[in-house]
This record gives sequence, structure tokens and C-alpha cells, in this order.
Amino acid sequence: MKTVHTLFFLLFMLATLPVQADELVVRAYMDKTVVVQNQQFTLSVELSGKDAQSVPNPELPDLDGFAAFLGSGSSQSIQYVNGKMSVSKTIAYHYMATVAGDFTIGPVTVRHRGRELKTDPIPITVRQAAGPSQTPAPSASRDGQSRPSDSVQDMYVCAEVDKTSVYPNEAVILTYQIYTRVNLTPAGISKQPATTGFWAEDFELPKQLPTTTEVIRGQRYTVATFKKMALFPTGPGKKTIEPLGLDCDVRVQRQRSRDPFEDFFGDSFFLGRTERRTLHSQPIGIEVKPFPAEGRPADFSGTAGSFRITAVVDKHKAETHDAVMLRVTITGTGNIRTLTEPRIQIPPDFETYPPRVSESVDRTGTSISGSKSWEYVLVPRNPGLHKIQPIRFSYFDPRSEAYRTVQTEEIAVQVEKGRESFAGFPSGPSRTAVQYLGRDIRFIMTAVPRFTRQGTPTRPSVGFWIVALLPVAALGLAFVYRKHRSRLEADTAYARERQAGRAARKHLARARSLLREGGADRFYAEVSRALSSFVGNKLNISEAGMMTADVRKRLAAKQVAPEVIADYFDCLAVCDRMRFAPSGIEASQMRECLKKAEQAITDLDRQIRK
Repeated sequence: MKTVHTLFFLLFMLATLPVQADELVVRAYMDKTVVVQNQQFTLSVELSGKDAQSVPNPELPDLDGFAAFLGSGSSQSIQYVNGKMSVSKTIAYHYMATVAGDFTIGPVTVRHRGRELKTDPIPITVRQAAGPSQTPAPSASRDGQSRPSDSVQDMYVCAEVDKTSVYPNEAVILTYQIYTRVNLTPAGISKQPATTGFWAEDFELPKQLPTTTEVIRGQRYTVATFKKMALFPTGPGKKTIEPLGLDCDVRVQRQRSRDPFEDFFGDSFFLGRTERRTLHSQPIGIEVKPFPAEGRPADFSGTAGSFRITAVVDKHKAETHDAVMLRVTITGTGNIRTLTEPRIQIPPDFETYPPRVSESVDRTGTSISGSKSWEYVLVPRNPGLHKIQPIRFSYFDPRSEAYRTVQTEEIAVQVEKGRESFAGFPSGPSRTAVQYLGRDIRFIMTAVPRFTRQGTPTRPSVGFWIVALLPVAALGLAFVYRKHRSRLEADTAYARERQAGRAARKHLARARSLLREGGADRFYAEVSRALSSFVGNKLNISEAGMMTADVRKRLAAKQVAPEVIADYFDCLAVCDRMRFAPSGIEASQMRECLKKAEQAITDLDRQIRK
């Protein structure tokens, strides 16, 4: 009998040896095994053990035959019991059942230390939606709207676009609304819609969202618009707006009992509980048509919308070497931020400096509108009547599906000869100026003085050499500074790289002040601008047109370590997520985000410089 017990003990130890060696246990389970068609279900993968945090993402079975993937989320917990650490990490994968029938979810595979750990298969039954008591998700219609199905629902998210066939850079207005027949509180957007291939501009919505009521199939819904965007496609082709995820806290009532105390206190607190639910919109397809080749102007830069252009100068009469300010403004409806600088023919007798660019974008109406201006400083060098030729700007009008060209009027500037004392200063003195100034010189002494040595010569002191060499050092520093300034004016990439740290520090300083004031949304927006402006200036790319894949490729080409790149994008993701998070964000979270952003910028600066 003792031998049998020993044998069982050894078999038990051998059976548990792989789990102990791996220090990892994998388990898969579902929130429900019987679902209704078009209803959501969750597949959870639980990793427990000491190595749970270092395990790569699990390999999921293929569920495309009967379900559509919506998104995922993770949570983890760490406990110390009797001096031993216990780590548990759970990854929740959300799906929507699309086909009715009986199916089997295959094993989930986790690769760890050269071994494969697999979970048991899970059976699932998808029933066909047939009754009004079911709550399937909304379905996408052909007009670009995500509408409810024929079954009655308590709540759903509707995504709507004003058009599904557009041209590049033509605005697509995307509106997200929540329809509900129950009491709920939106907790925040859990999954932002992926807008790959679009330039996105968010509309400004009031903090207190206005609500309306609609009657759909005999049911009264409360409707609120919680997000509105303008999407500008960057190129032709078929594009997809991915689903948005919205977390809501729903009041769930439990069945009333016959207890008189419950009747006395009522349902407001004792007869209900709050439940967190996640709603998802449907994906929307957008077809982007290429610009027509017929009638395309030579100066067309790919802008679509409706615009007009103006050009003014601050003075029409000036003297030589007197600065003249030229302001060119493009105003209209469209993607204001991507407007390119118009071509201007400046007379050769004017010295021109790089323009100062300013823009104003209005995101409060039903479309994106505004203006963008370029201010040029022109310095006339020779007198006469100088004319600035009309400035042209071409764009594509989607309404008429035709190209339009607008232009300014011709601008004339009468330049008079300035005072002689200013003649030739910027480009060297002229011959007449030297003669004129020469008559102003009155010599005090014409005879050459005679010098005689008196006393014993002394050795120059250290102070003497410092004073003697100080002008030479100052001249050298002035030459280096002038060379640096010239390179800043001529080399845009060099100028942006030099100003990257200063711009980022300015945004971080604003974020610190907002941290003290408690403005969470503006705080995370400033931190995001600091991160984006720093990389944009360092890599000489537009912040508005920064694409994640392109930035990763460029940083890798600069030999930036992968972990530094990952930390940078993690900070950006946190900022984007917390900007739309509900109120009540703790100050400690904001300080931690600011600290990580500063460290990410420091690490990037160190890696790019080496």
C-alpha cells in the first residue's frame, strides 16, 4: 500500500512539473455560451503565474466563420501572499455573433519559453434573432448610417456620415449618436474609431450634451450626439471607418420582493444596481474618387472645398529700404490646415523674407471653415513703380465637380528714393554715397606725431590680453551666430530640429499650469501636442500629416531603440484615450503622464542625436 501511495505521489509531481517549471497557467472562458445573432459576447483569456506579465499576446482561434471582432481590453492584478507574488492578467476579446448555428471556439495558444500552452475548446450556440425581446446591434445601411435592426433595442450607438462617395480632401461629416430607452450614464469612449487614410478634425461640442427624442417603430428613444468629426480623405480608393466603442453605466432593476421595507425605501437605491456595458457602432465604407484629369490647372495642389483669396499691403507708397508688409489670405470651407503657400511673383527690386504663417479654424458649425494667412516682409531697394502680379489659387469644387481658380488684383507700390544716409547699407555702399560721406570728415590733426620712449617697458598683464582679445572673440562669436542664423533661414529642416526642444518645453509648461488648474482634457491635449511637435520638428514632417507607420519607420531609420519608440507611442495613446475619458481623473495620473512624456522626449532627443 505504501508503494502505491508513493507511485501516485510521483505521478502527481510529474503531472504538475511543467506548470511549475513554466510558472504560468492559461485559462479561457466566455461570458455566455448561448447568444443571439447580432449580439455581443466576450472571450476572456486568463494568464496567471509569476511570468504572466512577460508572456506575448495569445494566439486566438479563427472565429470569422460566425463572429466579427469588435475590440479588446486587458486588466491585471498583483498580490503578495506569505511573501510570494501572485500575478493574474486577463485579456477580454469582444465579438459580435453574425451567423446562427452551433460552433466550437478552438484552443487559445500561448507560447512561453519554447513551449506551447493551449486551452480547452469551448462550444457556443448562436440562435437566430426572431423576437422583440432580443437586443441585436445596429446594422449598417447603404446611405452611410448605422441604424437599428427590426428588433426593439434598449440602447445602441448610431454612426452616420453625410456622404459615402467623395473626392480627396473633401470633408466627410461623421456623427456618433446614442439612442437609449433606459437610464444610462456614458462613462467614456473605450475605442476610438480608426481613421487610417483620413485627416481628422473634431468638432467642438458643448460639455452638457443636448438631447432630443425620436420615435422608432413605435418606441420612444432619447438621442444625444456625443462625438462629431470631419474626415478629409488623403487619397483615392476604398476606405473604412472602423467601429467606435462607448462604455455606459446602466441602471439594472432587480425584481421587487414582498418585503415592506423595500416598498418603503423605493427603487432608487435598494432595488437596482449599476452595470457597465460597451456599445459599438458599425464600420462604414467610404469610396474616394480620384480627381478628374480634364481641366486640371497647372498650379492645382489637391485642395477641395470652396475658397477665396485676398492680398493687401500696408502701404502703397514707400521709400527705399522701408519695409512693406504683404498679407495673403485664403478663406473658405475645407481642410484649412493643409492649405499650401501660394506662388507669388515678387518684383526683383524687392528683398523678400520668409513669411509668418497664421491660421484660424472654426469647428463649431456644420462644416470646417476658417482662414490661413501668409505675411511677407518686402524691402524695396530701388525707386520706381513696382507691381506685384495677381496671385492665383486653384482648388476643386466637389459640388460642381469642377476646378476653380481665384486670384487677387494687381498690387502697385510706388517707391521713392530714401535719405542718403541709408543708401547702400544692406548691400554695400554705393559710389555716390561714399563721396557724400567723405565730405563730412574733418581731420583734427594732419601732422604725424613723434613718440619717444619714457621709462622701462613693462610686460602686458593678463587683464591686458583679456581686453585685447575680447573684441576678436566677440567677432568670432558674431560670425558663428550669423552663420547659424543664415542656416536657420535657408534650411527649414535644420531650423525645425533646433526649435524642437523649445516648442516641446513650451507645451509641457502649459500642461503643468493646466495640471494645477485641473483641466484634464486640455492638459492631455497639450502633452499630446508636445510629443507630436517634438517628433514632427525633429523629423521635419508636418504634425497634422503624421502617420504612425511612417513615424515608426523614420525613427527606426534614425537608429532609435524599439523600446524608446514604444514608450513614445504609449504616451500618445494615453493622451488620446484620456482626452475623451470621463471627468474625475486623478491628479496623480496626470503627473505620471507628464513625467512619462518628458522622459520619452528626453530619450528620443538622446537617441536621435547620437
